[in-house]
Amino acid sequence: MIGCWCALAATKIHAQRVQFPTASPFAAAPPPIYPTTPQPSLAPALQGFDPYATPGLAAPPVDVPYTAPALTPNFATAPTGAPPMTGIPYAAPPQGNVMQNMPSVQWNRGTYDYQNPDGSVVKLQRLLQQISVESTYLFGNHNPDELGWNRLEMAATFGVPIFRNPDTPLLITPGFAFNWIEGPSGPNADLPPRVYDAYLDTAWSPKITERFSADLGFRTGVWSDFSYFDSRSMRYMGRGMGVYQLSPKMDLHGGVWYLDRNKIKLLPAGGVYWRPNPEWDLWLLFPNPKIRKRFQNLGQIQWWWYVSGEYGGGAWTITRSEDGPAAGAEDDIDYNDIRANFGIEWETQTRLHGHFEVGYVFDREIVYSQTNLPPEYKLDDTVMLRLGFDF
Repeated sequence: MIGCWCALAATKIHAQRVQFPTASPFAAAPPPIYPTTPQPSLAPALQGFDPYATPGLAAPPVDVPYTAPALTPNFATAPTGAPPMTGIPYAAPPQGNVMQNMPSVQWNRGTYDYQNPDGSVVKLQRLLQQISVESTYLFGNHNPDELGWNRLEMAATFGVPIFRNPDTPLLITPGFAFNWIEGPSGPNADLPPRVYDAYLDTAWSPKITERFSADLGFRTGVWSDFSYFDSRSMRYMGRGMGVYQLSPKMDLHGGVWYLDRNKIKLLPAGGVYWRPNPEWDLWLLFPNPKIRKRFQNLGQIQWWWYVSGEYGGGAWTITRSEDGPAAGAEDDIDYNDIRANFGIEWETQTRLHGHFEVGYVFDREIVYSQTNLPPEYKLDDTVMLRLGFDF
């Protein structure tokens, strides 16, 4: 009697689980079986999109032109000796943030196999894909031609199966960033001490044919100092990229990023993502290229060095200083720059990923689009430090 009752209870529980049936029954595999994940060749995102930000969903999560949430790369978690997957078209790596955190969507597969009591196996989708924290510091004193910027960004990426396919989920990333500003001083230009980003990012990478896939993203939210808010405080950013697999080791990317800035609205994007061997990843993609090489394995930790470029900055609505040329007027500003970076990143089998980088920041400007007081304000070059963790 007790055995019958237990079997009936197990059947009811099994019936309530959301499942994606497969045709492969297994006789006696251990309870959860984890599939092989791609060899480190940066994942979403993601952004550091990530990823319109950041690159480096980059997840979504950083300040990169529409960088989707950066879901980080991972080792294969399958049994030792299982070959890594190759030829999967991925978008550019997360890095910096024009979209506040957007190198294209790099999704690190968040699925796992579950064995039912009858021996059949179903593929399930993890809801929480990643939590990321990143700090970026641009050096600057309170001088007329200098601007110091201290940014702290936090985001969480969730995966939702779409069209009953857990391998290409809809990635949803809410995020928030604090930006503390120092400078510039003097009568010609002024900024508030703080501005904020509050956004919701979505990304999807459907596979259309055996060789062709898409990399799609949309981000909206509020970018403001929160002392002034109107329709211009709401921004709408997006990414539309086509990905064609030229070979198992090379993908061709092409499309556009919509940045919704005052100076630059639309930016062409594209290039080649090449994986010549397991030691190298080359994202030769405009506007956020990245080249990285694995140089050390220590236990279960892989260490990589990389060089990258990014179009950084963002746009916010602010209230100008009463003592400045705009006399307390409301304004809509851009901060734009270009960054050349060198960094170190590490990855573990437990999905923990981190990076530290040093960058040279140049071609810096502030654009005052409403008051035009002044229309554009040029700034001195500076040095950037960035530290981030994803898990």
